[in-house]
Amino acid sequence: MDIVYQLVHGLSGLPAQESRLARFFLDNFAQIPEATMEELAAKAGVSSATLQHFARSIGCDDINDFIGQVRHQQQENNLQVPAAPMLGDAAWVDPGALKALALNAGIGSEILDRFSHSIGCENNGDILGQIRNRLNDFSQQESRVAQTILDDVSFAASATIDQLATAAGVSPATITRFARASGCDDIRDLRMKLAQASTPVAGGDIALPWREKLNRLQNALNSQFCELQPAVINQAVVRLKQAKAVHIFSASAADTPFASLLQYRLLTQGYPANICQDPALMSITASMLGAGQVLVIFAGSAPENALIAAAHQARRLGAEIIFIGRDSGSFIHSDDILLPLTEVRYGSLLVIDLLCEGIDS
Repeated sequence: MDIVYQLVHGLSGLPAQESRLARFFLDNFAQIPEATMEELAAKAGVSSATLQHFARSIGCDDINDFIGQVRHQQQENNLQVPAAPMLGDAAWVDPGALKALALNAGIGSEILDRFSHSIGCENNGDILGQIRNRLNDFSQQESRVAQTILDDVSFAASATIDQLATAAGVSPATITRFARASGCDDIRDLRMKLAQASTPVAGGDIALPWREKLNRLQNALNSQFCELQPAVINQAVVRLKQAKAVHIFSASAADTPFASLLQYRLLTQGYPANICQDPALMSITASMLGAGQVLVIFAGSAPENALIAAAHQARRLGAEIIFIGRDSGSFIHSDDILLPLTEVRYGSLLVIDLLCEGIDS
């Protein structure tokens, strides 16, 4: 196999990320046999899984076969390996110098971040960049966690501590230590940063402003997924399915569209649901609720006194409460179900989908 031909052909025949990998390997062809898979992944700014996929896409069995093909071609051509750093190695790029160059050239921070990522020198605020740059500093167990995260960032961003520990083959305590070693407060902080650093939506032919919008939407949904717990969603689904009737209160005009959407979805699924947004009617409705009925409250902002009073009244009469919103404060009682929102618009839509899909399943 002519591995150089395969790489050159890959520049135009592969998807964008793999084409960038082909360029990376051509630029660093002499150093490839001396690097480990982990080093190649870190310096190319991709995961080990992406390297494996790339190797197969150019006709190799795996990344080890690819490295072997490179070594074989070097030996055939009697190529001497120069003592030079691999392009993309963060060790020879000073982030401060990059920022200064970008400033002098009038380059924005977004373009600088993309360029830094392409050469393996991510901004220190990027959790993935921090993990890649510290692969050699982690303990053996922590390195396994790091590699598991880099191999599947989306999974790591939504996994529980036990799920991540099982996937990495370590203990939950190691996950906690890894989170702190990565500069995070705890596993929840780590998941949040991983969600924010998830791979952007592929560009394709989408215009840049729309692509940026898609990326913001993806980050919002990732953050919302991190905030929700599957067990709590399932508990809310059970309450809705068993309810004699569902009453939906909206805290403000901004919450009413989501309350109306949930009502529509429930009605089309055969579950009786009423909606109320007037404070006076909320009080009257709450006074007629009782055991076996569920009150769903949408509150994108702090609930006002009238809504709080109506909820307390419904709770005293035996109704079960599902709160979807932010700034719940002392409003929530231990028997209530809280579905917190990190972003009201997309978060509310996601919660509605999860609830209604759960009812359908």
